Amino acid sequence: MKNVLVDFSHLNDFNGFGEIARNYCPRLAKAVLPDIHLIMIVPDDKVGAFGNHITYIRRSKKREDLKKININIDLWHATDQQYHLRGGNKNTIQLLTVHDLNFLREKKGIHKLRHIIQLKWRMHRSDYLTAISGYVKKDIEGYYNMGGKRIDVIYNGIGNLEIGERRKPAFIKDESEPFFFTIGQIREKKNFHTLVPMMSHFPKHKLYICGDDHFAYANELRRIIDEQGEGRVVLAGKISDEEKRWLFEHTEAFLFPSRLEGFGIPVLEAMRFGCKVFSSNLSSLPEVCSEHASYWDNFEPAYMAKVVSDGLSAWDKEGEEAKSAAEYSRGFNYDTYTEKYISLYQKLLEGK
Repeated sequence: MKNVLVDFSHLNDFNGFGEIARNYCPRLAKAVLPDIHLIMIVPDDKVGAFGNHITYIRRSKKREDLKKININIDLWHATDQQYHLRGGNKNTIQLLTVHDLNFLREKKGIHKLRHIIQLKWRMHRSDYLTAISGYVKKDIEGYYNMGGKRIDVIYNGIGNLEIGERRKPAFIKDESEPFFFTIGQIREKKNFHTLVPMMSHFPKHKLYICGDDHFAYANELRRIIDEQGEGRVVLAGKISDEEKRWLFEHTEAFLFPSRLEGFGIPVLEAMRFGCKVFSSNLSSLPEVCSEHASYWDNFEPAYMAKVVSDGLSAWDKEGEEAKSAAEYSRGFNYDTYTEKYISLYQKLLEGK
C-alpha cells in the first residue's frame, strides 16, 4: 500500500484553485484505489467530509498533524504552485501542478523577482510537473531551464454547472431587456474595461460584469463605467451558481476579453449553455476555445462591436454550432481529470 498525499487546502476558496479542489477532491475520494492510501490536506471544517478511509491533515495545523500521523509519504501532490508546505523525505516523489506564470506580466520589480525565484525553487524540488494547458507548459519551458524535466499537460475540468436550480439575479430589473454577460475576478488582467466603450454600439443592450470586486482594479472599472457606461453597464459583484445559470441561459453572448489565462474555465462553462463566446486571442484562450469562439485581435471599441455583431448574426442557441460547442466543452470534465491524475500517481509509484 502506497501513501499518496494531495493538498486540497483551497477547498473553501472562491477562486480557480477552490473550484478545482471542490470538484477533484470528492471524485478522488470515491475512486477505487486498492493499492493507494489517500492523505488529504483540507480546511479544518472538511476533516472527515470525504470518508473515514482517508487520513486528514488540517490546513491550520499541517506540521503538527503530519508529525502526529507519522506516516511515510510515497507521493506528495502539490495541486498548485502557491503551496505553503512541502513534506515527506528524500524518497518521497514530489508532483507539482503549475497553473500559470501570469506574474511575469503582472508583477514588477522585487515582487516579480520573488515570484520567479519561488517558482524556480518549487519546480527544482519537484520530480514531476503538470501544467493545466499547453500554453502554460510552453511558458515554463520558455522562461525556465528545466534540464529535461518532464512536464505533462492535464487540462482542468468543468463541473456540471448546467445541472441545478436557476434564479434571476436581483439586479435584473427587466427580463425583456437584451444583455451581455461576463464573469471573473475583477482584476486588471481580465481587461473588462475594454467592454465599456464597446457598449456604445449596442444601445439596446445591457452588460453585466460579475465576480469578486475587492481588487483595486474594480475602482478604476467603476470610474470608467460611470463615465462611459451610459447607465447600461453594471458591475454586479459576486453571484451564486443559481444566478450564474440564469445569466448563461438568458444572455445573448458571453464576452471574455481577458489578457492572461492559464486555462479559462468561464468560456467552457458558457459553451455548456449554448452561449456564443467572444474571447481575446491571447494566452491559453485560443487553445481552450479552439474553433468554438469568435476572437478579438485588438480592443478598439468599434472593431470589437463588429466582431460581436457578425458573430451573433448567424448564431442560434439551439443550432448545430451551439450543440457542437456544448459537446466540445463536455470533453473537459472532472471524471477525465481524476482518471488522468490517478493514472499518473500509479505510473510514478510503479518504480518505488
